[in-house]
Amino acid sequence: MIMEINGSDEIYDYTYNYNYTYDDIEFLCVINDYGKLSIFITILYSITTVIAIIGNGLVVLTYLFYKGIRSMTDVYLMNLAIADIFFVITLPFRAVEVTEGWIFDDIGCKILESIYSINFYSGMFLLTVISIDRYISIVHATKSFNYKVKALLYSKIICLAIWLAGIIVTLPTFIFSTKYLLQTSRKVVCNIRYPKNISSIGKVITPTIQLTLGFFIPLLIMVYCYSLIIKTLLQTKNRQRNKAFRIVIAVVASFVTCQVPYNVVVGYGLFRTTDCNIFQTKFILNKVTQSFAFFHCCLNPFLYAFISVKFRFYFLKIIQDIWCLSKRYITSHNNSASVVSRCISDFDIDSPSSFNVS
Repeated sequence: MIMEINGSDEIYDYTYNYNYTYDDIEFLCVINDYGKLSIFITILYSITTVIAIIGNGLVVLTYLFYKGIRSMTDVYLMNLAIADIFFVITLPFRAVEVTEGWIFDDIGCKILESIYSINFYSGMFLLTVISIDRYISIVHATKSFNYKVKALLYSKIICLAIWLAGIIVTLPTFIFSTKYLLQTSRKVVCNIRYPKNISSIGKVITPTIQLTLGFFIPLLIMVYCYSLIIKTLLQTKNRQRNKAFRIVIAVVASFVTCQVPYNVVVGYGLFRTTDCNIFQTKFILNKVTQSFAFFHCCLNPFLYAFISVKFRFYFLKIIQDIWCLSKRYITSHNNSASVVSRCISDFDIDSPSSFNVS
């Protein structure tokens, strides 16, 4: 079997009697029923993109035009929403890649993989610092007042450090991402592909970093912080205790449900194999669990922002203002200014927490 890789002069000649290695197996094994898998992934990517952009877009809109950024938590939630939006805008390209293969050039591949990686790590780091922020606010509530005096400045510095860390971790991804022909799907794909001299090491280091920085460390910190938060809540008799307890459980459960299966598969992938059947199983499980892991960014607005009573108030105000803006646009064509004036009179349009419709 003759195969040309990446449209170059580099040719691989694999015969049926070839004693192939772990590094060659991805080019030799063909995934059965890949068409059905690609349809499933494309649908899930599309749903994730739409829901995440709407949900996180509302969070950003609320902070920019209504609520404003007034606390440490606001800074984290704003940055988390931005990270999720940039993360999901890569999914339509991945959906096209699944069905049609990578149709863009190498630089497009590097940019896409880098955007994905930066926002993946930044999102995980932000979820971690949000859990720490909640731990300080609830478990050490009496001591947190002085801590919050300069909290806004600290939170901006922390977020800057998070984005820089995401960029640094992503540098290998930018350098080694490329497009190449993959026999498993019989399509050109965009992925990290290390040179032959460091291929074996790279295939171990990359998932190890992802598991460590993108899963285990955030998970351990979140479990520690939320465990102490639950312990503190159980010792109080506040009316809001049960609600806060349910929110904490939902946050942890959603993270575990979405992220654990995918990271278990990534960890399992560290064990090498030259068996095509095992490789096919790994490939399918990786794609399916990864799709559900991506869905977590749709849940973040509901778990971290929309649970706030004030935030829901501003959210409703957005809907009302959009309704008035659309009503003004429609009625302006019918010269019905009275209807518009009645609509916008219900709102304080001079308030900085609302859109200026004038």
